[in-house]
Amino acid sequence: MPLRSRPRRSTRAGSVLAAAAVAVVLLVPPAGAAGGGDLPDVVDVAGVEVPVRGAFSTYPAADVERDVVRGLVHGVQRVDGATVVYLSAGLAEGADDEVVLTSVFDSTLAYEGNSISNVTLVDRVGGKAYRPLRGGGAVFSSKPTGLFMVPGSLHVVWVAFPELPPGVDVVDVLAGPTDSLVDGIEVADGLLEPFVDEEIPLVGEGWPRALDDVVLTLAEPERSVYDLISHRSTTDQVAAIAESPQEVAATFDANVLFDKGSAVLTPAAQDALAAVGADIAARASGDVVVVGHTDSDGSSESNQVLSQQRAEAVVAALAPWAGSSVRLVAQGRGEDEPVAPNDSEENMQANRRVTVTYQVQEGR
Repeated sequence: MPLRSRPRRSTRAGSVLAAAAVAVVLLVPPAGAAGGGDLPDVVDVAGVEVPVRGAFSTYPAADVERDVVRGLVHGVQRVDGATVVYLSAGLAEGADDEVVLTSVFDSTLAYEGNSISNVTLVDRVGGKAYRPLRGGGAVFSSKPTGLFMVPGSLHVVWVAFPELPPGVDVVDVLAGPTDSLVDGIEVADGLLEPFVDEEIPLVGEGWPRALDDVVLTLAEPERSVYDLISHRSTTDQVAAIAESPQEVAATFDANVLFDKGSAVLTPAAQDALAAVGADIAARASGDVVVVGHTDSDGSSESNQVLSQQRAEAVVAALAPWAGSSVRLVAQGRGEDEPVAPNDSEENMQANRRVTVTYQVQEGR
């Protein structure tokens, strides 16, 4: 069992922090929301100017029954061979919860060396998402394991990403277990200073030393860059697939999967579902949600029943692929969620569809 570090008592910088930076993050709306009022660009903490680029809120381990954690993004900094993001997180003064920092900045086995994993950079203009660096068993972030947060203080961590291409001057940051959005962060140059030797300092004490030239040579940046959303079709044009770094959504043509008015899969359906089934077996985690949709032909009640039966038929076909690592969920939406007006045969055909949506395991 790993040793558990107890919270450091607040230094003078930490006590001043309670009246300065923590006051700033309390402007942040509830967890998952972005922004947070008019934030200052700089907060003075014990005579140290601390940059503030944005604020977020989240819940430890995404548990909404826990105390809200507030945080700041202090910088997205471009350096040779990498991009370093500085963030801080903490509990309000007087919080009752005892929260370990890894419940906010988690690490997973998909990131060799247990680097922080649940922070993402998004370049919306270029259509790219950037995950933390990995490779060679190295650690490309702070190591928050075992540290409990001091209420009324903000604990600083850093995370390294692939070097952003020239011309990428603004990015969004998704932070924490709820992927809280901080948008429109300007990219700056150089590491934040002054440096301190503390692995995870409090805000105002200085900035942790980020990266190591030797460690950086182990990075495999190509493994951390994704198309923001990629769109493709299966070779037989039966399914349209949209994929982000976290999720796959496949939309199947119900006219191929089923005969008109039927919930019995056609022989062609088995081949159409096989590719998605194989991908579920290889990469999916959590719930695989299958949703049936119909056009408006017939009564709404009969369409609801048909859509549910079709979703259940697809679940039954995917079940042999899925195994025990995911849960298949069938839902029928009937005619309630059309993608086009039901005013032509072409549009009605588009509305007859089945969607299969699932989360992708990190590193797969």
